[in-house]
Amino acid sequence: MKIKKVLKWAFATLALELAFLYYLNNVFLVDSTFIKSEEVFGSISLPPLIEIKIPSYAKDVHVSYDGKYISYDEGGNLIIADAKTGKTVKVIEKATKEGDYYTWLPDRNRILYFSRMDSLTGTKVELKSYDVDNDLYNTVYTKIYLPSKSAISYVTLSPLTNVIYLKATTPYGDRLYQVNIMGEVRRIYLPVKRIEKMVETQKKDNLIFQTSDGRLYLLKDGKKEVLLSSNNNYTLLGIDRDDNVYVGKRSGREIKEVYYGSVDRPMRLWHKVLLKKGEPPGDFVVLFNERIVGVITGGNKVEDLRGNVISEAKGKIIEITRDYIVYKNGDKIILKRFSRD
Repeated sequence: MKIKKVLKWAFATLALELAFLYYLNNVFLVDSTFIKSEEVFGSISLPPLIEIKIPSYAKDVHVSYDGKYISYDEGGNLIIADAKTGKTVKVIEKATKEGDYYTWLPDRNRILYFSRMDSLTGTKVELKSYDVDNDLYNTVYTKIYLPSKSAISYVTLSPLTNVIYLKATTPYGDRLYQVNIMGEVRRIYLPVKRIEKMVETQKKDNLIFQTSDGRLYLLKDGKKEVLLSSNNNYTLLGIDRDDNVYVGKRSGREIKEVYYGSVDRPMRLWHKVLLKKGEPPGDFVVLFNERIVGVITGGNKVEDLRGNVISEAKGKIIEITRDYIVYKNGDKIILKRFSRD
């Protein structure tokens, strides 16, 4: 009888795990449209220019991957508007505390946000999403407990590996968490207190992050931490759609060399690009679908490393997605597609 009970319990547990696996893989990160993994990026026709007016008090403005929707924070409420008409299509009430981090998925019209509940003993964070096209809320029943006055401050994710990495900012330093396809949360202990920047490759479970002491680290399969470079003169710039990682080598306060390549190869074998003139690290951007590095000049123009203009518009650049450069000019948001194919 005891053996039968154990087997029943084992099968019930397995069934629950398989059900959660199916949910996370087929509902949370995948919408009702069939998408082949090799066609996730850049497979749809996108308008070259979109303009929309938003309230002057709107904060934390972001756009969906295809430019169909625009979102902004209004007192903790997430407002989602149609980018063509400006009409509000959804208000997610009290989705976050004002100023909390949220993001759009990189290949579908779904917002990922974090419900934060503060108490005297700490902060509880719950991972949620909203599918705009299908008007569908999803919650991963995974809670992360943080010290008081903490919040999720950055997220990377890959729809191909279904792995999410969360950076939490706490009064005692940054924390790094991995959420895998089973919804399991694992804290990854950091070598220092602060993460300056992190990127996630899309085809394999690799996280590259730069710490506050200027060193680059590689986390493979969420397990193996490898020091990419002990030289603190490198700055992590980003990744492209082929999973090439881009880093800049600083000379003083400027980057004068750019290296890029796969994390499966030693950095000494990466490609090297010499710049005609040095640029501040904060001005560099990696254009994901274009597989090139750009430099922001004057706050409203992006040039390639040869000085050719990729995009320019009135206003100030506030965001660069995989296909659009987003400008803010007063109460107007301008999306310019920069694809040159």
